[in-house]
Amino acid sequence: MIPRRLNLLYMVLMRRILLLAPFAMTLLPGQPLGPSPARAQFAGPQAQGQTARPPPPALPGLAARRAPEPIPADPNANLSPTAALFDAINRGDMAAARDAMNRGASLEERNVLGLTAIDAAVDQGRNDILFYLLSARGAARGAAPPAEASLTPAQRAARDRAAQAEAAAAARAMAQANRGAAVRGPAPATRPRLFANDGGAARPEAGFLGFDAGRGAATGPARGGRRG
Repeated sequence: MIPRRLNLLYMVLMRRILLLAPFAMTLLPGQPLGPSPARAQFAGPQAQGQTARPPPPALPGLAARRAPEPIPADPNANLSPTAALFDAINRGDMAAARDAMNRGASLEERNVLGLTAIDAAVDQGRNDILFYLLSARGAARGAAPPAEASLTPAQRAARDRAAQAEAAAAARAMAQANRGAAVRGPAPATRPRLFANDGGAARPEAGFLGFDAGRGAATGPARGGRRG
């Protein structure tokens, strides 16, 4: 009776040990995978001497990569600001692009390929110059037209005269178009001419449907001789 009870007690203890074994492994020191979250939770705050490691960079090779060196500019070239900006984009020279923008380069003009400065920077992959041009695009645009209150009397008179001249020219063009339409009137309806409607005239020298053209003079005497 006693050995049977001991066996039952032994089996119950072993089951409990097996159930608690995973939780005990998380609290034991010297684990190969490092401290577990449960141990860190029960251990409390870290000591002051221990510092957390900085996270690794997302792209390790990008931090040490240097931008390619720009192509040297022609020292004898005398370019306008906009042409100098396109030249700086072609060479990948950020300093020259800034200088061209400071000199008043236009971002609306196009090169021989029909591209603006921003389009050329995108096409050639000049990301640093592209970001700079996008940031400077608002400041580089022309100023807004002056408000009505800031116009002088002479400017208002000139503006009114230009508007009146434009309206008069439009009215004259409209009147000429209406007068021409009234004089000409609607075009008469024409029907296609299918035939001469006079019976036509026979042309024996042309042969049958024109296939014997040119042989009438040569074969005429021979035919007459045969008949005789």
